[in-house]
Amino acid sequence: MSAELILHIITCNCFFLMAFVGWFNPGRVNVVANRWLGLFFASVGCMVCNVVLYDAGLDRAYPRIIGFNELSRFALAPAMYLSIVQFTTPGSKFKGSDYLHFIPFTIFFLYMVPALYFPDYQLIGGHFSLPPKVNFVIGFLVRWGVNAQLLVYWVLAFNTLRRHRKHIQLIASDTVPVNLNWLKYLLLSIGGMLALFFASILFNIHLTPAGIAFGHLLGGLAIFYYSLAQKEIFPFEVSELKAINEVIVEVDAQVKPIKQRFADEQTQQMRAKLESLMTGEKLYLDNELSLPQLAEAMAVSVHDLSFLLNEKIGLNFFQFVNAYRVEEAKQIMLSDKYKHLNILGIAYSAGFSSKTTFNTVFKTQVGMAPSEFMRRGKVDERVLAGAEHQH
Repeated sequence: MSAELILHIITCNCFFLMAFVGWFNPGRVNVVANRWLGLFFASVGCMVCNVVLYDAGLDRAYPRIIGFNELSRFALAPAMYLSIVQFTTPGSKFKGSDYLHFIPFTIFFLYMVPALYFPDYQLIGGHFSLPPKVNFVIGFLVRWGVNAQLLVYWVLAFNTLRRHRKHIQLIASDTVPVNLNWLKYLLLSIGGMLALFFASILFNIHLTPAGIAFGHLLGGLAIFYYSLAQKEIFPFEVSELKAINEVIVEVDAQVKPIKQRFADEQTQQMRAKLESLMTGEKLYLDNELSLPQLAEAMAVSVHDLSFLLNEKIGLNFFQFVNAYRVEEAKQIMLSDKYKHLNILGIAYSAGFSSKTTFNTVFKTQVGMAPSEFMRRGKVDERVLAGAEHQH
């Protein structure tokens, strides 16, 4: 048994296990999205299973298993795309129009029906077959059709994920747990495999079978880890999900409201109340603070708060909350009371939930890294102390 066959067997089992976990979802998070992701994993598992059968020389012994597994080719790309749509759209439900994504799968299924359900038909080495030229054309279309379909859906999925990273700044004060970076890495991995496929055709570039098998296994294990560690993307009530989705659609459309949601006097009152909550009660210290939570604290709708932030203050929710956190962090760094804290401790004390987010947001708003700010602060203190000593 070759090394690549062993790796392919492990990879096949890994993807089927991921499909099982995605479908039954023990954490009960992002349920619909994970079921589509489970279908994607199952489709990949079926394709790897065929590789195992061919490598083991069992293709003629189990032609119907190969025929069944071949059906997964045209389900793979739509399942991947619909999974990402479900992950990134608050309260999204499956629509009738979504079935259109499976037209290629249906056509291929009708072509494969004889191989699966007619006893006298043998997909490989059988008596009932299509003319050689027809078989060649169909094989060519299937091979290129699958990769062309995957390329189109890859672009759509990547664009959907890119918009999601912008959308979550409208509702979340910490985007790291819900930015779906692991799905970005999944798409990049698929993109790399597509690039290798087209490079092998156009430039005759090939990798060793063992290298490809090992890459598939590593990619599968990495995605398995992150899929188990995922959090609920939009953990809100149905009414809140609807309001959030409307806010996202309005901001995405980039159309200014025709009429104001409230008068200038009411705007001033709301801004004063918001300022009081942020400076007095320091709600920004809650690292899981979200737009619906802040709207509830202000006793206003999600729509009204979003309008106030985006149209009147000129900041999205993420920028607004983290501006307070950055100011809090600056006060902590300049205070002797907290001089025992390191960068991570300062980040947590200011309401950030990760060092990465803290460094990124701080540098964006202040123009320098937190460590540089602390270093300059200490230099300024020494200069001031020296000046006082001279006097």
